Amino acid sequence: MEERPVTFGIHIIVGADSDPEEIAKATSQLRRELLALDVEAVEVPQEGEAPPGSKGLELAALGALVVTVARSPLLNSVVAAIRSWLGASQQRSIKLQIAGDVLELTGVSSKEQRRLTDEWLRRHGSQQ
Repeated sequence: MEERPVTFGIHIIVGADSDPEEIAKATSQLRRELLALDVEAVEVPQEGEAPPGSKGLELAALGALVVTVARSPLLNSVVAAIRSWLGASQQRSIKLQIAGDVLELTGVSSKEQRRLTDEWLRRHGSQQ
């Protein structure tokens, strides 16, 4: 059985007092890092376009990405890259969403955050 690609939304929060330029710069930086992985696509949604499966979470075009990976096991690599990117600033946080299932990560690492990440990845078929 061929595995279907997984598409998920990312909402980037850089800090409470961030201006649009800072958000755009952070989004662009994360997009470049994700494109360096074996992903199918990392796109910036157009204004008003909601990522597939994003019911319940409004993603504005500013600070939003839509990522498609060919196989769910690649989610581990993508989430690891996101966690690394987050670690560069305690001000940053991200919401990942697949089919209404939201995972929020912050720049501050914790055992609980890691546990929640592992559970989220398992729910979406990613091998640990």
